[in-house]
Amino acid sequence: MAEKMIPINTALMPAYYKDFHCIMGACQDNCCDDGWKIEFSKKDYLTVKRAAQSEELKTMVKQGMYRLREQEHDGMYAEFRINEAGRCAFHTAEGLCALQVECGAEVLPQVCRQYPRHIFYTAAAKEYSLVPSCEGVLALLRDLPGGIDFIEEPLHPSEVRYAHPRSSAEARFASIRAVCIDALQTRTLKLPQRLLLLGLLLQQLRETDWTCADAVDAWALRAEALLQDPSIPAELDAFPQNKRMFLLNNYKVLSLIKEGVGERQVSLFQDLQTSFFPSAPDEESGQVSFRMGGYRLLEEKLAELLDPSDYFFENLMVSVAFYLHVPDLSNPEDMWKSYVNLCNLYSFFRFAAVCAMEKEVSRARLFHILGVSSRSLLHNHARQDLLRDEFFENDSATLAHMAILLGG
Repeated sequence: MAEKMIPINTALMPAYYKDFHCIMGACQDNCCDDGWKIEFSKKDYLTVKRAAQSEELKTMVKQGMYRLREQEHDGMYAEFRINEAGRCAFHTAEGLCALQVECGAEVLPQVCRQYPRHIFYTAAAKEYSLVPSCEGVLALLRDLPGGIDFIEEPLHPSEVRYAHPRSSAEARFASIRAVCIDALQTRTLKLPQRLLLLGLLLQQLRETDWTCADAVDAWALRAEALLQDPSIPAELDAFPQNKRMFLLNNYKVLSLIKEGVGERQVSLFQDLQTSFFPSAPDEESGQVSFRMGGYRLLEEKLAELLDPSDYFFENLMVSVAFYLHVPDLSNPEDMWKSYVNLCNLYSFFRFAAVCAMEKEVSRARLFHILGVSSRSLLHNHARQDLLRDEFFENDSATLAHMAILLGG
């Protein structure tokens, strides 16, 4: 039975949300320079068309913006042209936006003004997040050694909405998600252990009666107690590890996301692929050979760069979980799918970060590869679903297999 409507009258955001600013030309893969399609509404189209003052910008507008007549029914009216190099027509050689330089940021289409910000109503609040596919966001996450705090503010009455939860679990999204964030920020455990502990908690929630409010509340109490249980580290250490399976899975992900990206991104992913994979898969057997010792050395280099606390990856995964609204409480099956997807994302981000260290051990290199990887996954829901569903099709969406993904 569906729960009663509940008012959404607060805004929720990470404390660093208001600190974000675009780093513009300092970005290694500017969002106007990586082949992304930039589509926008009729209102935005007319605003841009009327704003140009100089003859040079008028020419750029005429040549660099065109109508999407077949897509008007989707709310998208026009698009900026992308040149052969994957660069927006308004992107200057200095890494700036010609439109913004001449006319100001208020002239830009909403998608340009908003990215990497993301605003979404959940059953908890009107939530404001920053997508970690932006190097400016990654830099903010690196400068939060104390972890991510969240702030809540009242909404203006005009912004208040009503949620229609379908179960007691969904009605308690705020408290359930808070438990999940607490698990990810439990620093007495290593980050892979925290993600595995999150899986244990969600596995228990999956088996709870979602129609019974008391049962869901009892789960939350047990979950909070489990986070403090001193026997948990030993229990988590008992899960299986398989480095080769970890590498094989991420090799497949890497091969997939190379498709459909720009030329520079393909080159970057190729660097990762050759960092410790000495050859392509055998044509007959499909087997891939690895330089295991080389991978371990790169892991050590990454650990030195990040320092032992690894708070950067903690912040990254908290921000990803918040952005993706994990856990999905539509139903028990979708909740587990959201967890499997989160594990797969962490696994690949860690894998990509390690491989990136062969060419250069630096914060800039780390941000570059994680930004591009995020754009190839977080902004491609069909690709996320494809990778996630493959685990279910192969009967690999188990907590034991997630332990292998997390332990690489």
